[in-house]
Amino acid sequence: MQIKSVITFLVFASLVAFNNNLSAKILVLNGLTHEHNSLQGETIKGIIEIKNTAETEQSVQIYQKDYWYWHTGESRHDEPGTLERSNAKWLTMNPLFVTLQPDETANIEYELTIPSTDSLIGTYWSVVMVEGITPPDTSAHPGGMRINTVVRYAVQIISNIGDTGTRNLEFVNFTLNKEEEGTLLQVAISNTGERMLRPELGMEIYDAEGESIGTLTADKRKLYPGTSANITIDLSSLKPGNYSGILIADCDEDHVFGTNLNLEIKNE
Repeated sequence: MQIKSVITFLVFASLVAFNNNLSAKILVLNGLTHEHNSLQGETIKGIIEIKNTAETEQSVQIYQKDYWYWHTGESRHDEPGTLERSNAKWLTMNPLFVTLQPDETANIEYELTIPSTDSLIGTYWSVVMVEGITPPDTSAHPGGMRINTVVRYAVQIISNIGDTGTRNLEFVNFTLNKEEEGTLLQVAISNTGERMLRPELGMEIYDAEGESIGTLTADKRKLYPGTSANITIDLSSLKPGNYSGILIADCDEDHVFGTNLNLEIKNE
């Protein structure tokens, strides 16, 4: 019996080695996010640069998927063109299969042709999957079990139509979690607009007397229209007690969203 393990790498991913003999052989050298601003009818050209870091020949296949995620942890890689805001049908790639010698690099060229229609507004996206192909191992293994690790990258191709599209954000849920390092605030936010957002979360904290004791921030997170994500704000610096806060999601200087929160940090 053979068990195949597949790992998908997205923007935030890092390589994971399962043991000394299992590690990534193919690398994407020029980033996992390719963002293009364009107008209807334009054609954009780009490349995805890959490299074989193994000591043996490595084959790679390239194919397309749509990509969607939600703050509950659900994510999907659907067939290309499934999502309403997919740009997969606008994208052509060459080659779709390549074999690299040790330490060899190659460019996957793509063209993104925006349809000539005025109905296109906001952000559209899909992903190009870059997946190493592991040759079958026909040798005998004790116990009849073997694990193959297949590394694949999801390179996000983003199309912004000019400066069009509404920019709206909704605060969905707030959860306080007690961890070993302290209390963490999980903020679930949803992009309810038509254009991709990169909200930067910050919360000004006030003590029980209404005095400001500082601002806590979180890293920016890319958020496509119709998706949501959890963003964590570290509250471990706060002592047990009651606090209030003004939570701000700053998407750019013209699009800032906020809400008020009351917090109780317990001594557990």
